[in-house]
Amino acid sequence: MIQESTRVQPIYKIIRFITLLFFFTIISLDSAPLNYEPIDVVIPCTEKDLATLELCIQGIRQNIEVRRIIVISDNPLTNSAEWFDEKNYPFNKLDIYRELPIVSKKIKFPPRLGWIYQQFLKLYAPFVIPEISSNILIVDADTIFLNPVTFFDDEGNALYNPAKEYHKPYFEHMERLLPGFSRVNHQYSGIAHHMLFQRYVIEELFNKIEIFHGTKAWKAMCRCVDKTHLNHASLSEYEIYFNFVLGENYPIRIRPFKWKNTPLHIKDLSLYKKEGYHYVTCHSHAKLKKRNQQNPSLID
Repeated sequence: MIQESTRVQPIYKIIRFITLLFFFTIISLDSAPLNYEPIDVVIPCTEKDLATLELCIQGIRQNIEVRRIIVISDNPLTNSAEWFDEKNYPFNKLDIYRELPIVSKKIKFPPRLGWIYQQFLKLYAPFVIPEISSNILIVDADTIFLNPVTFFDDEGNALYNPAKEYHKPYFEHMERLLPGFSRVNHQYSGIAHHMLFQRYVIEELFNKIEIFHGTKAWKAMCRCVDKTHLNHASLSEYEIYFNFVLGENYPIRIRPFKWKNTPLHIKDLSLYKKEGYHYVTCHSHAKLKKRNQQNPSLID
């Protein structure tokens, strides 16, 4: 009897070890980011961005391994990517306006209303667009990728490109949003005109905001805007997300790109490409010449 128990014990230990290994593997998979999912790209866009939109889409297709490219707008602006109607979101510009700390309701929509609105289009994309990946690369419509880039390393860490911008009202807004939520690294900014968003990170961010404020995250973000900054740059989705992943110690890694803000001249893009720039951002005040608008194309 004793000998039989001795023989069975090692088998029991093996079974117990396999069971525990399976259990902890399931827990790890459930809580880990879905890094094995392909990247889908989301580009919020308005008509003022038409000068760069096609170049933006082309640059993504040529230099980033992605599954889908989705343009969010109030009407179709391109045949080069999927279109998602912004009217399918659970809020619109009027809803945003109603939640902002407007000094006087006699004032028409503040000039930065559309700018604030498009930030929420980005943040809520993982929850609104059907069958979208949990890994979403947000790209501003005036940002043009020129050389190959990746957004995960071999160990599954999400990769982020830092900028150097510092705008104090962004971080004052973050502090009102969540006490103690501030700039993590004073050498880095998240204002790099693109960013990898992961659904599980935004879910945790929104959960913290909604528990603290007792309302939807987008409403809380609106209500935390300083009314004295309403007509200026008052909040930043990029700084919020970037500093949240830094501060909460998510599996990420900083890797700088070579990039710059520049007026858009088609002849310069090939030069930037040869000089090794990963991307350039061409703001809407820098317009394409009419001949380039008709058939914009990157030069190899």
